[in-house]
Amino acid sequence: AAFAAIDFLLDRANKHGVRVILSFVDNWKYAGGVDQMVDFSPTAPARTGARPEDETGDFDQIGLNETAKEYEVKRHALFFTDEGAREVYKGHVRELLERVNSYSGVVYKEDPTIFAWNLINEPRCESWLVEGCEGRLQGWIEEMSAYVKLLDPNHLVTVGGEGFYAGPGSNSEGPTGDLSANPADWAAKTGQDFVANHAPESIDFATIHLWPDNWNQSSTAFQEEWIRSHAELASSVLKKPVIVQEFGKKLTDPETRGDLGERDSVYEMVNKLVESDVEEGGSLKGSLFWNWEIDLLIGATEDPYTLRPEDSTFDLVRSHALRMQNLSESRSFDCGDLK
Repeated sequence: AAFAAIDFLLDRANKHGVRVILSFVDNWKYAGGVDQMVDFSPTAPARTGARPEDETGDFDQIGLNETAKEYEVKRHALFFTDEGAREVYKGHVRELLERVNSYSGVVYKEDPTIFAWNLINEPRCESWLVEGCEGRLQGWIEEMSAYVKLLDPNHLVTVGGEGFYAGPGSNSEGPTGDLSANPADWAAKTGQDFVANHAPESIDFATIHLWPDNWNQSSTAFQEEWIRSHAELASSVLKKPVIVQEFGKKLTDPETRGDLGERDSVYEMVNKLVESDVEEGGSLKGSLFWNWEIDLLIGATEDPYTLRPEDSTFDLVRSHALRMQNLSESRSFDCGDLK
């Protein structure tokens, strides 16, 4: 019953020709997320206190005193090394891959509707507090991506990170990316290392995210360079495709929608870069915007990122989708194109 909604989603997506990227676990949400898997672990230390509630849906450290913050950050990092937590994650992965869809009768690991698997959405192992976090996260990525490939050789696998460049103590050999291209100093202390994280053979393509509001980076110059620098490293160092897996722009007032122009400019910039690189046969192969959702919950607050079909931004999405479809029909790509 727990996976019935995903069964339905995949069945409907297949009927409409849509391909889906699924994440095995979320870094942020407690229910079914990293922190709950640590709490499920038989080998992790028992909690010394109740976990703070996810009042906004995603866990954050705002409002926590320093003692509580450090405790949660250190406990979170156990996910990548605690044996029990790793086994909980593997069991969850195995359950998904071997699940038979209750609507279509297709086993997930054999379902062409699934384009790829994310190991984890936006991983965090915060090196500002936990020593060796880059190595912990890197070892976890290598182990878990190989495990997924062992059980499911049919689908692509990626990490699911934002693409932050690593600081001192990086796992990368050779170019690691320009630290000054990160959105802020904190980005180099998340445990992520764009190059190293996507280097294993069991990782098929790279991802980046772009969040101008969350990162306080409204500059178009920064946003363009963020995408361009990753596309260059994906091509010259990783020899793999890269996608802008998440991007979006908040509306200040979702009701009046008075700043659609600002959001449109971000979409236009991303669309243009992707289309141009695809035309030139580069490493940048696509983008996924956040978000378009159906209002299923009466009275629910609308996400300030949500697109409405009548928005000018939605017209940009339509035209970009058509352009990408035309480009895909006019050329084919081989795995050796980037070698």
